[in-house]
Amino acid sequence: MSSKQQSHQRVFVVTGANKGIGYEVVKKLSTNHPNDLILLGSRDQKRGEEALVQLGSPTNVKVFVLDTSSKKSIEQAKEELQNKYGGHLDVLINNAGIVINDSSLKALKDTFDTNFYGVKYMNDTMSPILRDNGRIVNVSSGIAAMTMKECSQDLKTKFLDPNLTDSQLEQLFAGLFKAVEEGKDPATVGFNPVKRSVSDDYFLLYYGTSKLGVNTLTRIEARDWEKKYSAKNVIISAVCPGFCATDINGNAQGGRSAELGADSILHAVYTENLENGQFWRDGSQLPLESK
Repeated sequence: MSSKQQSHQRVFVVTGANKGIGYEVVKKLSTNHPNDLILLGSRDQKRGEEALVQLGSPTNVKVFVLDTSSKKSIEQAKEELQNKYGGHLDVLINNAGIVINDSSLKALKDTFDTNFYGVKYMNDTMSPILRDNGRIVNVSSGIAAMTMKECSQDLKTKFLDPNLTDSQLEQLFAGLFKAVEEGKDPATVGFNPVKRSVSDDYFLLYYGTSKLGVNTLTRIEARDWEKKYSAKNVIISAVCPGFCATDINGNAQGGRSAELGADSILHAVYTENLENGQFWRDGSQLPLESK
């Protein structure tokens, strides 16, 4: 790849792309952008290569080893972008996410390391090399707005504060971590699990809170972009792909296809004049708190 090709070629990074929704996003991008570069993010080289073969080994897709729960891995990924792929980025899709069916402190930490901090570290690291007219899509979930609804009024007010900073956002989660560490009910610090007919599942509270963090972070990042970075006309969005039948939920019955989830994400990549910092599903704006 010549330096001239590199400078004109658009570069897309999709995390968590060796299966599920991320795989479908890469599949669509590889078809839509035959002359651009699509980097298929995978924590594991072998699984990434297997996904590439499954795609038919298109020449515009490369395996991009990346563990978003690791700062070191993210920094190494940036170095690879700079050394091998022209040193710029046009579209970043933060798709990697996990659900852990466990209420332990470790489960909470692991969930946040990938779902929230992974997004924050990716954006902090990659934003300086994003080019004009770039897009960042932070994949979220409808349960984020449901989790917001169940929070105490005091927490809601803080999450929705238009002047909230990213460091203040992180501090809002400290109470949840402390409560879990001390064996206390998270409700005592304002975090209530989404109520389901069968039970109050605290692992869903962990997942939902991490995605609530993503939605709030998206708003903060969009608001502060011009203060921090030089690239112009960058749009940052949070997107709900819908409840899709994928490995993350054991291919749950009644879920829609990963392909439809990918379409929801790509609305935020392709739609012109999209309102910055908002939460979307299938091209329609969603509230940060469920009704």
